[in-house]
Amino acid sequence: MGRQDWYYINLPKLMVKRLEQFLETPRAKSMGMSNKTELLRHIINDFLDEQEKFYNNLQSIHDFIMNMKDHDHLVLTTTGEPHVNEILKAFMDRSAALNQISVFFISRQDEFAFVGLLDKAVEDANSMFKSQDMMIMHAEECYVNGAFSLELAQKHLNHLAQLAKKKGKSGLNVLGTLPGKLIEQKRYEDALSIERGFHEFVQKFDSPISVICMYNSLPADVQDLFMECHDIVIKRAITESESGLL
Repeated sequence: MGRQDWYYINLPKLMVKRLEQFLETPRAKSMGMSNKTELLRHIINDFLDEQEKFYNNLQSIHDFIMNMKDHDHLVLTTTGEPHVNEILKAFMDRSAALNQISVFFISRQDEFAFVGLLDKAVEDANSMFKSQDMMIMHAEECYVNGAFSLELAQKHLNHLAQLAKKKGKSGLNVLGTLPGKLIEQKRYEDALSIERGFHEFVQKFDSPISVICMYNSLPADVQDLFMECHDIVIKRAITESESGLL
């Protein structure tokens, strides 16, 4: 936790006093909490566990996506084509409600299958591409000599943000599958590097932007690493028969 106290956090003095008093109770000792660091970690973990249970028990993702805030960066894992369609429809509804350009960050290899899913989830997808209300940002355009270039990705998104302004749009609504594809190939460090870069970039982006990363799965042994570079991770189990949709 770094420092061994919480005085650098702006907590009310009464709260600090009560937390210190709690550390002296038998209950705190029975829970293995003997200092401020352990207590603070326990409080944070309890909060994160509650949030995870809440989000993962959602019956529908639509309201959640509609209530995303600008500069949010999150992960949604899918459970098959019906769930992908649900995500895409909610994503497009949010773009329409906020008057934003929908940007899909995918590979050329996946483009045909992805556009097929869009056709099922969205009416007039073809006309929306023609009007540039929906756009595809190819992942291959962000690679130099086989290595992903965050600088190139930022350049493309800045260009799209300028286009949004010219079209009278309020910003960008982005959905990407590249890190998820890298995870499926067990290229975890490559995926993490992209996600960490995007997370920092999204927070500082001058125009309104939100980013959804859509994964087919997120292995438990790397889950914590990816949670660190997203605002929220919503995990859904996926069966073998449902894998490989994108």
